[in-house]
Amino acid sequence: MKQDPIPFDAGHWAENAALVTAISVLRLLPYRARLNAMSWIARRILGPLAGYSSRAMENLARIYPDLPASEHRRITDGALDSFGRSVIENYSPEFRDTIARHTLEGDGVAPALEALENGQAIIFSSGHYSNHEATRTALDQAGFDVAAFFRPMKNAYVDRHYRETLAKVSGPLIPQGKAGNVALARHLKKGGQVFLLHDVHLDKGHDFTFLGHPVKQTFSPAELALRYNALLVPYFGTRKPDGISFKLELEAPIPHGAPEDMMRDLVGRLERRIEQDPTQWHWIHRRWKQKRKKKKKA
Repeated sequence: MKQDPIPFDAGHWAENAALVTAISVLRLLPYRARLNAMSWIARRILGPLAGYSSRAMENLARIYPDLPASEHRRITDGALDSFGRSVIENYSPEFRDTIARHTLEGDGVAPALEALENGQAIIFSSGHYSNHEATRTALDQAGFDVAAFFRPMKNAYVDRHYRETLAKVSGPLIPQGKAGNVALARHLKKGGQVFLLHDVHLDKGHDFTFLGHPVKQTFSPAELALRYNALLVPYFGTRKPDGISFKLELEAPIPHGAPEDMMRDLVGRLERRIEQDPTQWHWIHRRWKQKRKKKKKA
């Protein structure tokens, strides 16, 4: 299928060229060495240069003000390690082979398989926790067809090849937007499965709290589950100490009820995971956005 040309943007083109070159070079390394190398790049080069390290430290100071700076740095390093490994995993053919050696666990496995057999739609949801594509890949290998509903990247060059790559690794993707909303509805009406990240800032989202601090929260996972009588299943892929393997868990489905209550349960599941091991969550992304004050006219 012929794709529409991307309008030229010199900055985005250069950014994409650098990323593609780095990935191509890293893929020359054996899988374990490749992941270790990308971890080092994320922690020591990309994190400081892109401002990820400072953003993570600011977020940690907000949520855990009583922890010493050394602990904030340790958690930041862990988050950058996970981020770097996740990026190169998603571009590595060996990732699917690695995940194929894993088994899905948890109280949500049996209900999800039953829903799949009965043609009932399923909403899988998680946060920026370790590599969330690990669990989606395992679901794909188990016979599910989980379409990820995602926000397209600003860099159209990166967005295009990242979409194509993930489609081969863990399943189809549906971009947000008018056409995407229609595709999402059709997919769920026929009893399909979708994956949504719920720990993202939404300007027009609901006032909520996450880790004790105000955020703008999407209610989409709960609202879609109610609209299409779908199971709402939280999932987590926790990276193990070897840096390569995961514990892949489907938690018990969220009971249907008021959307706010469903989301409080869903968000609470992620909060508990973060409290158990904060290095697994990506502190580098902007979850707590501050409103910019409008300048007064003179």
